[in-house]
Amino acid sequence: MRALDELPLGYTKFSEFINLSLIYVDKTDLIAKLTRSKGPIFLSRPRRFGKSTLVSTFEELFSHGLEKFKGLKIDTQNLWQDKTYKVIHLDFSYIKEDRRLFSFENKFQDSLDSAFGSAKIPFYKSENVITSFNNSIKDLEDSSLVLLIDEYDAPLTAVMDKKQEFEDRRTLLSEFFLTIKRNSEKFRFIFITGVTRYSNVSIFSAFNILKDISFNPLYGEIVGYTQEELEFYFKDYLENAAKVLNQKKNTNEYTYKSILQSVKDNYDGYSFDDECSTHIYNPWSILNFLESPEREFKTYWVDTGGAQPSLLEKYLETVDKRELRQSKLLEFSDLQTTISANSRDLSPNISTLSDANFPFLAILYQAGYFTIKQSDGMEFEVGIPNLEVKQAFADIIVKNLTNCTSSRNFSKTYVDVLLGGLENKDLEKIKEAFNIIIGKYVYDALKDFTEAIFRDTFKLALDITNLGIEVKDTLIETQREVMTKHGRIDLLVEVKNYIYVIELKVASTLGQVEGKLKEAYDQIIKLDYADIKENKGQKVVSEIKKQVVALACVIVNQSKSTDGENAVRRVEKLEEVQGLRIALEKEREREI
Repeated sequence: MRALDELPLGYTKFSEFINLSLIYVDKTDLIAKLTRSKGPIFLSRPRRFGKSTLVSTFEELFSHGLEKFKGLKIDTQNLWQDKTYKVIHLDFSYIKEDRRLFSFENKFQDSLDSAFGSAKIPFYKSENVITSFNNSIKDLEDSSLVLLIDEYDAPLTAVMDKKQEFEDRRTLLSEFFLTIKRNSEKFRFIFITGVTRYSNVSIFSAFNILKDISFNPLYGEIVGYTQEELEFYFKDYLENAAKVLNQKKNTNEYTYKSILQSVKDNYDGYSFDDECSTHIYNPWSILNFLESPEREFKTYWVDTGGAQPSLLEKYLETVDKRELRQSKLLEFSDLQTTISANSRDLSPNISTLSDANFPFLAILYQAGYFTIKQSDGMEFEVGIPNLEVKQAFADIIVKNLTNCTSSRNFSKTYVDVLLGGLENKDLEKIKEAFNIIIGKYVYDALKDFTEAIFRDTFKLALDITNLGIEVKDTLIETQREVMTKHGRIDLLVEVKNYIYVIELKVASTLGQVEGKLKEAYDQIIKLDYADIKENKGQKVVSEIKKQVVALACVIVNQSKSTDGENAVRRVEKLEEVQGLRIALEKEREREI
């Protein structure tokens, strides 16, 4: 067994991997293939997926050849016969901050000066950064330079909410890329990474033959870890994780196989190619788990900032809470959709946050919240990739629609009451939990709530409960709009001993409550909601051994009462519909 001190956690430079004998997941065959490409290459991936390590590997290869690549595929398969070059490596994430006393142009110029100095190329500074760049490369030999730009979009994303600063930076970057195009004969190789595609930045409009490999199946695994790579490079660490967790919990339940499955559930599921031919793991989360398995399956991507990309944060700050609600954020657990199999739908050019057609789905994809789940060549099915991202997405919803800072903070307010109510058929506790949930939503989010929105609000809370650290052995299975033979159930909630069939009604005044309650009763009995075994040809529950409990729920959503009191938004009635038991017995008699 190898010594368990070779994880490359926190390292991004290729030279560090080699000099410190860290585990390097060998993708140099794909890297060699890319080096033979003509024209600039662009790769888009979410944060913390290994883009910077990839750029650093190109830098090492073009700067020093195979000196540090001994034993890797590019060496053993004789895939490199090129010479070395001067490499200009720019990381735009270091110049993204908006500081009034130090302009972006000055920071950009200093960054270029440093990059040229590292490459041992004279940098001729002038008052204008574009002039400085042009003067510094114009007299160099043709095909003598390699240009690597990491996180090209970071300076723009940082000021998306500052219109003039954004436009100033966009103009400057456009001039920079146009200058590269005019001097394209100077460059042997150009490679650019980012998260977001911005329109009117010449990386996409000026280059005649920009090669975007973001959706190319040949490079679907260029960053991240495949299943085979995980088991080949990290087998000892996975076995160690099982050992550590067994010791921690004084059990033998953890095995190599069970750890693999848990790792897959939590950190796998990403696919970035348009054929959905490759699935990869988030390397940041994998490395953190393997380093400290005793901490179990934490949300490392979330907790260390990978899941809070600036663009998404800034977008969410600008939109009305009702618009967020209408964008189906509340359909948290079911959020999966089908779109045209066109990469432009997931990676469109973006102008500003004020764009009326701002592509929220594309932002979720580029940020890593959505991934391609299936592709048939005509359509993509996109959705949340794994449990870690589901937690991150839940945090976004809760942070933007409630007065809680995270989904865990949200669930703590109601989880004990809710579970106690559901597991013991305590209707008063269920009602109390539902009202706690309603009370946590901010006014703008609750305004004009309809029956469907209340339904999705409760389902969100039930789904988030399953993510909570407080709940280990209890799962709440929740379905919305469950089709029966005769109608559609608002919510179906299954716990250990019970299946709750819940019909929701909304009253605009307290005087309407009894009438709405009768409507819910009649609907449950008339439409035979007891017959829940079939749902569009699929079983809702395997066997009806659990007690089925039908609940009529009436919510009052009254903006202002007639005597000028505060708004009323609460579950006013939650009652069991006894007639369901009769319907259920009749169904059983028919089966006999």
